[in-house]
Amino acid sequence: MVQINAPMVGKVVSVDVKAGDQVKKNDVVVTLEAMKMQIKVYAPSDGEVVEVNISAGDVVNTDTVLVALK
Repeated sequence: MVQINAPMVGKVVSVDVKAGDQVKKNDVVVTLEAMKMQIKVYAPSDGEVVEVNISAGDVVNTDTVLVALK
């Protein structure tokens, strides 16, 4: 299982995947807002989304697990 972690503290603007979705490497899975910038978080590899641990509006810390792939 591959965990996708938050790269920095920020607010979740959008969650672009849901459990069961197939993603390809470099697909956007989550968009965060930090320091008035939007940061896209990309899938590190191809896989199936098995867990989405956050929702839009959540504030996350660095290394919070956002999404898990299998």
